[in-house]
Amino acid sequence: MGRVGFVTHGNATILKVDLSHLANVEDSIATLKEARVVIGKQPPHSVRLLTDVTGAAFNPKGVEELKHYSAFVTPYVKASAAIGVSGLGRVIFDAVMKFIGRNIASFDTEAEALDWLGRQ
Repeated sequence: MGRVGFVTHGNATILKVDLSHLANVEDSIATLKEARVVIGKQPPHSVRLLTDVTGAAFNPKGVEELKHYSAFVTPYVKASAAIGVSGLGRVIFDAVMKFIGRNIASFDTEAEALDWLGRQ
């Protein structure tokens, strides 16, 4: 799997978007655009979405793209979780949730996030 792909956890199919350790914001934006295409092909309210932002770099352009991406995918998302949210990333995370009006659960580990998404 590249940076965007489906994984199976128990009986659940979960789309993982991996932005982890992308120091180049343009790489993060390209990954979000790839995810947008995949998610846009799914039925409404069907996607269990896991986003890993561990060590990802964001600048104002990247934050804007994240907001637009999040707003676009909202109609397709059944449940959404993130891992790696800390420091300044927490401020960005909270701002994006406020912008899109949707709750995204935050977890310390991928295993916790997958377990939670599998129950949704």
